[in-house]
Amino acid sequence: MGQNNKKTTEELVQERPSDNELKSLKRIPINVVLDNVRSLDNVGLIFRICELARIEKLYLTGYTGYPKLKNDKRPKQVIKRHDHRITKTAVYAVPHQPWEYVEDPLPLVKKLKKEGSQIVALEQTKNSVTYYKEEYKSPLTLIVGHERLGVRQELIDAADTIVDIPILGIGNSHNVAVSTSIMIYHILEKTGNM
Repeated sequence: MGQNNKKTTEELVQERPSDNELKSLKRIPINVVLDNVRSLDNVGLIFRICELARIEKLYLTGYTGYPKLKNDKRPKQVIKRHDHRITKTAVYAVPHQPWEYVEDPLPLVKKLKKEGSQIVALEQTKNSVTYYKEEYKSPLTLIVGHERLGVRQELIDAADTIVDIPILGIGNSHNVAVSTSIMIYHILEKTGNM
């Protein structure tokens, strides 16, 4: 009867790898490019999901908020607010998830594509493929965009494929952090990384 008992927080903490063990674990060859994401809470949640899935690198681009950098030139109040909101929502993820801020994502995406990464844009277009019908290969770069405006057209144009997640209710779209989570775990399964 005790087989289905919930694990305690203490048991879950004991199962986590140490910082040294975590550094030695292989990262999954998936990059995530977040472009012009407004909500710092969404950024924090995406940090968390990327770290939990051991994503290779998270790129924060455009006006997406980002945690404090070593030689950060932003105004102090902006640094403090961004760092606080993102790290609070990300829980423990920020120090463990490789990330970088890049102002313009287009040269980055073109570089990753040239290095052999399959570029997948998550966006609703007239020709989008439903996400579970697409073929994925590693290495892969997933592009997600602004909560309301979506992925910029120049990034859609640079993508190898554009996928969307079906909407079965009255809303126009899924939350960007939820969508990213759905996509990451689906891609992990489809590329044999689970």
